[in-house]
Amino acid sequence: MPLPAPDLDGRKFQDIVNEAKRLIPQFCPEWTDHNVSDPGIALVELFAWMTEALLYRSNQISEKTYIKFLEMIGVRLDPPRSARVPVTFYLSGPQPNEVLIPFGTETATLRTETSPAVVFTTEADLIVRPPSLSSAYTHRSSAGQDGWIEHELSRLGMPDESLILFPNPPSAEDAFYLAFEHDLSHHVVAIVAGCKRAGGSGVDPTNPPLAWEVWQNSLVRWVACELELDGTGGFNNDGEIVLRLPAMAEEEFAGLRAYWLRCRIVGDERAPYVVSPELERYFRIESRGGTVEARHAVTVKDEILGTSDGSAGQIFRLANSPVLSRHPESDHVIVETPLGKEDWSEVQDFAEAKPDERCYTLETDGTIAFGPSLPQPDGSHCRFGAVPPKGSVIRFTRYQYGGGVAGNVLARTISVLKVSIPYIASVRNHDHAIGGRDGQTLPDAKLRAARHLRAQARAVTAEDFELHATSLQEVARARCLAPGAQPGEGGSIQPGQVFVLVLPQTDKIDRPSPEEVALSEDVRRGVLDYLGTRCVMGMAFDVRGPDITWISVTADLLVSEHSHAEVIALVQERATNALYQYLNPYIGGPHMNGWPFGRDLHLSEIYGLLQRVTSVEYVESVRIEIMEPGRPLRPAPPRVTIPRHGLIGSGRHTVTVARTRR
Repeated sequence: MPLPAPDLDGRKFQDIVNEAKRLIPQFCPEWTDHNVSDPGIALVELFAWMTEALLYRSNQISEKTYIKFLEMIGVRLDPPRSARVPVTFYLSGPQPNEVLIPFGTETATLRTETSPAVVFTTEADLIVRPPSLSSAYTHRSSAGQDGWIEHELSRLGMPDESLILFPNPPSAEDAFYLAFEHDLSHHVVAIVAGCKRAGGSGVDPTNPPLAWEVWQNSLVRWVACELELDGTGGFNNDGEIVLRLPAMAEEEFAGLRAYWLRCRIVGDERAPYVVSPELERYFRIESRGGTVEARHAVTVKDEILGTSDGSAGQIFRLANSPVLSRHPESDHVIVETPLGKEDWSEVQDFAEAKPDERCYTLETDGTIAFGPSLPQPDGSHCRFGAVPPKGSVIRFTRYQYGGGVAGNVLARTISVLKVSIPYIASVRNHDHAIGGRDGQTLPDAKLRAARHLRAQARAVTAEDFELHATSLQEVARARCLAPGAQPGEGGSIQPGQVFVLVLPQTDKIDRPSPEEVALSEDVRRGVLDYLGTRCVMGMAFDVRGPDITWISVTADLLVSEHSHAEVIALVQERATNALYQYLNPYIGGPHMNGWPFGRDLHLSEIYGLLQRVTSVEYVESVRIEIMEPGRPLRPAPPRVTIPRHGLIGSGRHTVTVARTRR
């Protein structure tokens, strides 16, 4: 039963008027007309209305006290989160040397009369390298390891010389391989080819049965590239093919260790090659740009906050808010004194600050506070943190502000480059920006305060361990297992032991790779140290990463026989995205908040998921396979059993869409 909140004064308007009328005979007996038409009664009602308003505000004192108590126990509003999106920078032309797009480069959407520009800032350096092609190969899939044929690209310019891309006659899974000396991860490359006209006969030039892929790792293996343009019509005409490459990894094929890009023949409903296409005269690879992650943020550098007056507890305010997360090495306060510049560090609070410690606190609203000084009974003062010397200039080196749902912009809306970079012609986002969220509201914080009070600063129950683990920025999800559900031998688990499963945070929650979900030793050690200061004395606990089962789905879908090619491509994209989203440890599962720990996967779920895709008439077939590092795919049963310490992740999904036949 909730505690009733008392009213400090429960009188209403009519109560005050009635009380005033009862006092009239005592203080003014000659006043006998108490009707509402009397001017005196009108004044009584006016003051009663004003008094009622004052009483209402007085009754809110308990609300303010509640909020102040929340501040005392450390409850803070969650700051807004920034939307993130990969942005692609395009070069003005092929360059002989590397081109650097530095960290912190700002791009933006187009400003209009009704909406301001939304600024995105890159999160890492992007180096666009000129491609260095080591060799090229043709591989016949049916021949296995013996099916490699190396090509001499230098002979293409000679008379009567050509390069046959695929074995004749071409068959499904035959491929043309390109080996690069350097890593071209996240590059935009153009393949400029002189092709024998109508050499690859039999195919539809507007929809050739080709798939461009790069080698990523031993688990995911080959990952599809984004095809921007195929001006050759499936190697039937002179032109160029523009690709956006995903992350690449070095691997050895045909005795050569390199970074690999391949063009594979796909065996689907599209018309197959009758004769292999051929290259003539020239063949070259060019870098046209690159892609880097960016977040919704505006960067401010070297902002002057003011001058110190030498007193304790000074407060300054940044010009912009809300302030996003800071980098401790580059984003901090500089105090400029006559003796030089001093670096001050940010702390969460002043509870453990020493009197001479150069520290400050920074709130999301841009408020910067320096340590206070509290008077003691003996007349002295106890300081929590150092005081900037009088007359010193306070300067903030760098911070970023922004975030919120305004950053969830649509694809192809980021087109403005805020700074001039040599050799960069344009910028574009090909995906939607996701992850933007407004800051936490006060009513929401009040509702969550009860959970904060129950957990306090100790980790006792399983819920406490999960709550404290997920309070760290590096942790996305956590699960504390009971003694009967520990991984390993059941007999080795002793009372008092706790296992915390931690799924690390990543920027690519839509399609995380095995490397991104792997629990690093730094994150594991940080969680151990954080929980170690909060668990009960004598409790033994360990932090591990979840056991993720990587699922690969191959599905055949049917649409109406009257569907156009654009509809087929759209259905394929939607179905593939639905699979990656559902089979996801971060945002997947039935409730779209991450695949539940220990929940099995049923084949019927995949049928139902694909059947709900718009324009799909039938799900003809679905095949589930389990991916394991260094091993071939193995078929999965209709029910994939997941251990209680496990999750599900997406491997590589292949969706084929065809028209129904009468």
